Amino acid sequence: MKIDLFNHIFPPALFARLGDYLPAAPVARYAKLATMHDIDARLRMLDEFDDVQQVLSLSQPPLDSFAPPSDTPALARLGNDGMAEWCRAAPDRFPGFIASLPMNNPDAALAELERACVELDACGVQIYSNVEGKPLDAPEFWPVFERMAQLGKPIWLHPARPPSHADYPTEDRSMFDIWWG
Repeated sequence: MKIDLFNHIFPPALFARLGDYLPAAPVARYAKLATMHDIDARLRMLDEFDDVQQVLSLSQPPLDSFAPPSDTPALARLGNDGMAEWCRAAPDRFPGFIASLPMNNPDAALAELERACVELDACGVQIYSNVEGKPLDAPEFWPVFERMAQLGKPIWLHPARPPSHADYPTEDRSMFDIWWG
């Protein structure tokens, strides 16, 4: 059995909200990739491989990079609820999911961590290597790390950098939005 622990997807309820926050171009790119937001398309792809499972995680960009602290808790819930539902519906293909947190709202991040990891049984959480340019060792993020340690669950650290950093020295800005990942 092969288990893909680092793949990304958008549950439909969250995907439907992306256009409220993101420019049309990246949303259109995601829309063209059915396996990024359509569970049936993802399952058809996986059916080509007998011995593959996926632990689901939300795709980039991180929620805190495009939505304000007042909105990210609801967006995180949409994503985590959708992934948990898919895992319940197809446990043979999706044995678990990695929760996303509204890291630009530390109190809400801790509450969503608790809900996702305890109530929804998330395998762990995914956080990005900075939160709106803040390093993860900022004191407001310590409770997230402390609670994950208490739960004995892992944190997937997804590398990211600000869009102001080009991918290559010959570029003024990221041509392919690689900064999201």
